[in-house]
Amino acid sequence: MIVEATPDDIDELFPLWLELMQQHQNYHKIFKCKPNHQQALKTELLSRIKEKGTQVFAYEQNGEWLGMIICQIRKTIVGFELSRKGYIAETIVRSTQRGRGIGKDLFEAASNWLQDNGADHIELQVSVKNQAALSFWQQQGFAPATQHLVLILDKPKV
Repeated sequence: MIVEATPDDIDELFPLWLELMQQHQNYHKIFKCKPNHQQALKTELLSRIKEKGTQVFAYEQNGEWLGMIICQIRKTIVGFELSRKGYIAETIVRSTQRGRGIGKDLFEAASNWLQDNGADHIELQVSVKNQAALSFWQQQGFAPATQHLVLILDKPKV
């Protein structure tokens, strides 16, 4: 069953989000977490949940939270034809529950919410090393539009 999560659900959502963060550790250095990172990550997730124009959907079954998706409405350049961006910030389905349609159900809930809130297109980012996620999103109709590039600096000046 899909539920609209709230900040009060942080204790149920955080283990899912932490699984996503841990899964990405080996994809690229930008995903590496600092030691003793859990409280900082929990605070970050709570902040995202509270953001205006953000909705979190969770898949709950028999009292267990099996997946979640965070979606947002973001304005882009007003002069662009597509200026009301729906954005999928994070998506996770427990690794033991994948292949059961949970991701599709979560995306459908997010897509409907984004359209109902004025989105004229949906964007997301996927690690190029996460082949399963790339395949999933392409099956939902997504196609590459840009290439996200990263340069790790040796010594930040701050």
